Amino acid sequence: MKKNIIPIIIILIGFLFVNPVWALTLEKVSILNATDSYKGGNPTIEGNGTANVTITYNTADLKVVAANRDLGRTIDAAWLGVQVFAPKDLEIATLQKATYKSGSTEKSFWNNQDTPVANRDSKDKEHFINVFGAVTEEHLKNATIANKMLSYVWTFDWDNNGEIDQTVKVKINPTGIVLLAKEDDTILWNYDTYEKVRQEITEDKEEPEKDDVPKTSDVYLYTGMILIDLICFSYLIKQLRK
Repeated sequence: MKKNIIPIIIILIGFLFVNPVWALTLEKVSILNATDSYKGGNPTIEGNGTANVTITYNTADLKVVAANRDLGRTIDAAWLGVQVFAPKDLEIATLQKATYKSGSTEKSFWNNQDTPVANRDSKDKEHFINVFGAVTEEHLKNATIANKMLSYVWTFDWDNNGEIDQTVKVKINPTGIVLLAKEDDTILWNYDTYEKVRQEITEDKEEPEKDDVPKTSDVYLYTGMILIDLICFSYLIKQLRK
């Protein structure tokens, strides 16, 4: 009996020193260049290093920069960036299959990462990707009309098992943003602009459409009036014939 117990004890002790394969250790993200002249602000960050990370720009002075497709800037805009790190305990073979999404578009983390090429095959090096959200006058106006924050969301399936391991969200509050033109720092958007748009929304609200279908009580009233008119008309005809 004692001989049978010994292997069981050894196995149980072994489990104490083995990390569960499903428990990924998620890394902290970094806010890219928040203090740059064209990405000013003091964003807050919640849940860093967890499955749900939220970066919020409640106030910020943002400057528009010119589009540059070599840098991933598809339009003239202020670009807010986040550097997202892959879990360090993943094997390279697994990391090569990792995916991420922005909206409904799924992409390969491996093919789009910003890790220096010389470090990509080393498990001991950090593997990361830089993701960006654009901020334009139109984006802020649309967010104001919708009465929501402008937001960008990226989801990561680090171990490629079809489940989301980490969500990174950037939220921009239109009420606290000052957006400056790339050419001369002309103010494109600020609190006054926000208030103007909100006022236009209020003024443009249409009156609720009236129901053209007559109510039952109205039908009865109209029918009664018609009957009375017919009775009166018949009485007049009889009087005229006398």
